[in-house]
Amino acid sequence: MHNCFMNIDHVKALAAAVDEGTVEGAAYVLGITASAASQRIRTLESRLGQVLIRRTNPITVTEAGQAILRYARQVELLESEALDRLHGIDADSPGSGGSGAGRSEPTVLRVGVNADSMATWFRPIFAEAAGWDDVVLRIEMVDQDKALPLLASGEVLGTITSTATGGYGTTVAELGTMSYVAVAERSLFERHSTGTEADLTRLPMVNFGQDDDLQFEFLRRCGVEGRPPMSVVPGSAEFVAAVEAGLGWGMVPVMQLDGLDADFVEIGTEPHIDVPLYWHHWTLASDKLSRLTEALRRAAAAMR
Repeated sequence: MHNCFMNIDHVKALAAAVDEGTVEGAAYVLGITASAASQRIRTLESRLGQVLIRRTNPITVTEAGQAILRYARQVELLESEALDRLHGIDADSPGSGGSGAGRSEPTVLRVGVNADSMATWFRPIFAEAAGWDDVVLRIEMVDQDKALPLLASGEVLGTITSTATGGYGTTVAELGTMSYVAVAERSLFERHSTGTEADLTRLPMVNFGQDDDLQFEFLRRCGVEGRPPMSVVPGSAEFVAAVEAGLGWGMVPVMQLDGLDADFVEIGTEPHIDVPLYWHHWTLASDKLSRLTEALRRAAAAMR
């Protein structure tokens, strides 16, 4: 790698190409020609001696490109806050809400959130963020067990995950515990049970998607080998609706059970599984990131 500084315009071109999926899209948002955007990225690659993006459709980043993309996101965040201060805006002052009166564009906060959190305790974040005129949110939906690669790649500045250990350059905050319970609609349970015990090798199951291991973790705890008949229903509310309708049993967040009319039966001798959740974010002296972190702490208190 050459010993040189990176041109920030070249770095921004790389980030824009990843965001938009094409060099042409990057050129449009940057207000330059497609050939100029392409040249900026190629110059950056040449100066660093690394291929940074795969020119697929959409564009994806290489391992080296992930490091530069993460740098680009951090620069974007810190640059926006520096400009706010130059315009005399104190993002932390009471009542200001980070009005951003001197800035034409709000800062993008990219956040990874798992579906069950989004459907339950996370929702008050929207009401808080509605008062942040200097910020917009971009939410990436991701399973809590698969979230950390998004942070490592720079696709998000913070993510909610079930992993307690953080990576290089990140800070970890414990949020709380999401409690789940294995339930089945009563008529479904009775069709596949003898007395009070269900045959878990035959009782139909609902799974959220290929990244969801919670139902299988429950089966392993029950000593069940193999896979029962399984429906796949992505979407937290839709998943619960499928279990409520009797399509199959599933691990339902206890927070989502309130208000449901279904006649549920808890299955297994130990139907409850607790999943700890953590907020992993970049270690940056950022007022806006700190504001988001504090809002998450307040909202997550509903889990306790």
